[in-house]
Amino acid sequence: MKIDHLIDGKPVAGSDYFESINPATQGVLAEVASGGEAEVNAAVAAAKAAFPKWAGLPAPERAKKMRALGALIAKHVPELARTETDDTGQVIAQTGKGLIPRAADNFDYFAEMCVRVDGHTYPTPTHLNYTLFHPVGVCALISPWNVPFMTATWKVAPCLAFGNTAVLKMSELSPLTAARLGELALEAGIPPGVLNIVHGFGKEAGEPLCAHPDVRAISFTGSTATGNRIVRAAGLKKF
Repeated sequence: MKIDHLIDGKPVAGSDYFESINPATQGVLAEVASGGEAEVNAAVAAAKAAFPKWAGLPAPERAKKMRALGALIAKHVPELARTETDDTGQVIAQTGKGLIPRAADNFDYFAEMCVRVDGHTYPTPTHLNYTLFHPVGVCALISPWNVPFMTATWKVAPCLAFGNTAVLKMSELSPLTAARLGELALEAGIPPGVLNIVHGFGKEAGEPLCAHPDVRAISFTGSTATGNRIVRAAGLKKF
């Protein structure tokens, strides 16, 4: 099986591939595309192009698509749980009864939250103060090797629900369920370019993603050492 990048709603082959290994059997699960600066640039460009229309979609419409994606994840729990177990070595009871169902819940939760976030006014005798909430734009989402699917949805769900677009990069140690997430997102009606997925290694894919000038915010879960490298690459981006 080959796993390609997902860029602008289409599978994009890699110039190189790496093996995803089952840690329990040491067997090869898949050949996964290994991305670099070219794939990152294409994914960020797709996310940037998709941003105005997605951000302009009324929150109730975005919420419908979030709920649809949550429902599809819930429908495919057995498949996703088995893939996650094969890819990470976590026991099937944990992935099937806890982690994958929780991922579906994340989309339901943020579907509800995105229609509740409104600006506030704070009148005083001499001034009228108010707050407005706006999506920031393209976000880089970097998820760890452990609990990869659920942690990825913790990032993807709020990012998309509040009108941002995303480039998701999973750990090279456990990339398989992210590929399925991209397919289900398209099936749920999320437009091409809103969620892009680039596979690969930190230096070749993660660093250029974080350093890209069109990436406005970064969500990262991982080690302190990697976090320090991301901060150096990212400059003054939001975290």
